[in-house]
Amino acid sequence: MMNGSGTYRSSSSLSLEAKVASQLSVYLEETSVDSEFKVEPSADLSYLLELYIPQLLSHSYSEWERESLDGVFLTSARKTGLGTAELIGMCILISDQTVTPFFIRLVLASSRDSVASYQVLLGEPGGGRLGISGPPCKSPDAQRLLETVGTRLNNIRWSYATTSDTN
Repeated sequence: MMNGSGTYRSSSSLSLEAKVASQLSVYLEETSVDSEFKVEPSADLSYLLELYIPQLLSHSYSEWERESLDGVFLTSARKTGLGTAELIGMCILISDQTVTPFFIRLVLASSRDSVASYQVLLGEPGGGRLGISGPPCKSPDAQRLLETVGTRLNNIRWSYATTSDTN
């Protein structure tokens, strides 16, 4: 990847945010506005979101400094505007291997090398250390959660919500 001075910079030296922006920009470049795109659980973007979502939440919630995600499964990934994506799905909480729903909106900077703004909604009242643990990740109830999160989105009482200051 080229940096601002025109020299090559290895992707390992990029920040997590820059890696997310880079991966997401590839999907958005290939997708027209108001269209969905597919992100497999094994995709680099899914892995990066496992790291990035807790990082964003930790800015507002100190308990997220000690929590991680062990999987991100998207039921919907949609390009909603130029450089903007909305991702809906469920994630696995690493602490107890249960699932909880999430919604994230990412707006890329015009240079596509960083995230200009974000909105993260995650978790609904449940059990566990964070009070958001849902069904065990390999259960039929977890599959039902994934299948219904998109239709329930506006009715979920989100336990965690954070946005960037530049929205």
